[in-house]
Amino acid sequence: MSRRPLPLPLLVLLAGTFLSTLGDGVATLSLVLEAARTGPTWWVTEVYLAELLPPLLLAPLLGVLVDRTNAKRIWLAAVLVQAVLFAGAAATPFLHAQVLMLSLANVFAVASSAAGFKLVPAVAGTAGMERANSGLTAAMSLSTLIGPGLGAALFTAVGNAWLLGFNAATFVVVSLVIWGVVPGDRDERMSLSTSPFTGALDGLKVMWNSPVIRPLLPILAAVIFATSIEGVAGVFYLREITSSDTLYGFLLSAWALGALPGSLIGAWESVGRRHLAMVLGGAALMGSALLVEGLVPVAVVIAVAFVAGGFGNGAHNVGVRNVVHHHVPAEMQGRAWAYFRVLVNTCVALGFLLGTPGVVFDARTAILSSGALALLATAFAVWRLRRAGLLRRVPATVA
Repeated sequence: MSRRPLPLPLLVLLAGTFLSTLGDGVATLSLVLEAARTGPTWWVTEVYLAELLPPLLLAPLLGVLVDRTNAKRIWLAAVLVQAVLFAGAAATPFLHAQVLMLSLANVFAVASSAAGFKLVPAVAGTAGMERANSGLTAAMSLSTLIGPGLGAALFTAVGNAWLLGFNAATFVVVSLVIWGVVPGDRDERMSLSTSPFTGALDGLKVMWNSPVIRPLLPILAAVIFATSIEGVAGVFYLREITSSDTLYGFLLSAWALGALPGSLIGAWESVGRRHLAMVLGGAALMGSALLVEGLVPVAVVIAVAFVAGGFGNGAHNVGVRNVVHHHVPAEMQGRAWAYFRVLVNTCVALGFLLGTPGVVFDARTAILSSGALALLATAFAVWRLRRAGLLRRVPATVA
């Protein structure tokens, strides 16, 4: 691992990422718990789908906007709008109105995510891409380590309105971080004579034409879908095991506890450049953890399994970010990442629907299916990518 200190702009961005992810985590958890407490099971699914479905139609256009205008300004504007929306959610006592605000905020989250992904190389500086992606994923993992337990305890103490307001405040802080430390991309402007629809499909095309990313996409889709089946089912299954919202939140934190070191191994040069090994090894650990969760309904055993699964999740996420950064040209990364978010949101939404207790399975059967499908998808991936000769160290060059 390089011993050079991280540059100050990257350290500030890592702190902002931690705070923003913490705010998002406690806000969403508060809505999930409120829905589980006051309504039927599908209200929980509603909260999760509100995060996923609205951005799908607009994501390609938002990716174009990021790539062909000033990405810093788009990022700054998006987080400020999200601050306003979460402030509005905090001000209303109606759950479904709060969920509507959440869904609108997540449309703008697509733009901020794509812009942030595109500008990471400029902020990383001498630290290098692998260390920057590792640090960002670790910051998100740390926030999810703290967030569930903190969010569940605060929800019990003060309710969800205060947590939604806290999230609004974190977006204001993040806007100051973006304004202060992120360099602009002054050379990129959209011509007024160019249709905003022009190039909307380019993000999908560039990934599909990559000899590294193309065979990986359907495998990633399968793993994301499989692991997402646990999402809604786990709310009911784990709350029944723990019999406490606070203990449920701390059990979720076990996953993030593993994700933190899993993210940090991406900063080791010998590991960080083995992108596909991180992606596939991480997926195998996640699937194994979910299978243990369903097989052994004991909180302590699940907590240990979640630490291992979280480690895999952290490594997997860093590997995916590195693959896209290294095999998509810089001028296309906003569109490519927006389309990847479409893939993620679609698969997660389908997984949440299938995993809703009573739709197809009961909660425990859904979780068992989640782990088994993830392991099968990973085994197929190893066979498929080995045949393609891609499991050797993939050169860190743009395809």
